[in-house]
Amino acid sequence: MPIDPQEVFWVMQCAYRNGVLDKFMQVQGRALELVMEETGADMGDLLNRMDEAKEETVMKVDRLLDRAGPFLKYLNNDRLMRLADKLLSISKVQALMARRMAESIKRTLTGEAPPSLAERMRSMVSRSRRAA
Repeated sequence: MPIDPQEVFWVMQCAYRNGVLDKFMQVQGRALELVMEETGADMGDLLNRMDEAKEETVMKVDRLLDRAGPFLKYLNNDRLMRLADKLLSISKVQALMARRMAESIKRTLTGEAPPSLAERMRSMVSRSRRAA
């Protein structure tokens, strides 16, 4: 089912109205800063890498967007966006999201495969042990 641009507009408008869009963009900016600090890349490098996306990657994103279409009507919800706003107001949530985004961007830059479920579980367990 193709995405209706009008529905995307309504979701973005709802996110903006509730402050989610601004907070998410701050988190995204922090993720990009982390990537640039850790890899030595600059914004030009990151943009050039986006231009080098393989057809396979573009097709995966296209399929993902096709599947997301029916869920857009549920995202255009002020209560849901207020909850998202409250979550994004928590500094630990922001830091976690920025770190996860940065890791994903770095994997894309290096061509590294995403971690398996087992690797992610081990990582979560080791982090929780360190925090305790």
